[in-house]
Amino acid sequence: MTSRGKWLLISAVFSAVLAGGTAWFVTDWVLHRHGESHAHDQTEPDFHAWMHEHLDITPEQHEILEPIEAEFEQQRVRLRGEIRAAGLEVAAAIGEATVNDARLKSALERLNKSQGDLQRMTLEHFFAMKRHLRPAQAKRLLEWTHDSLAREP
Repeated sequence: MTSRGKWLLISAVFSAVLAGGTAWFVTDWVLHRHGESHAHDQTEPDFHAWMHEHLDITPEQHEILEPIEAEFEQQRVRLRGEIRAAGLEVAAAIGEATVNDARLKSALERLNKSQGDLQRMTLEHFFAMKRHLRPAQAKRLLEWTHDSLAREP
């Protein structure tokens, strides 16, 4: 493998890792393990609990937001599975591939698409919920989102 080929492979792997870290940050860390905190550490509040605790959600809003939350969780789990499968495919292809290997390129494209879909869906989820909040609630949600994104890991 040429020196240029090695650098291209390293760049592709680094890009995939960076994209994966970004997807994890936006979905897992920003949402405080939204939907998974029930199965893991109960001391860390999930987004749903934060929303009810800090936004003073009315029963009517809860009724509207609950299906949005359920749909988001279902899609999030599906996309996390796709990301995991694509990551495993990239890992397998790296050991056997050259820089221009079609299998590696395909796996990276699949990984990047799934990560991008998850990031996009997460932002769409925030805006879908925002439509059903009072202005003061929406402001708090946006402040929380901003602060979560700006916080040091």
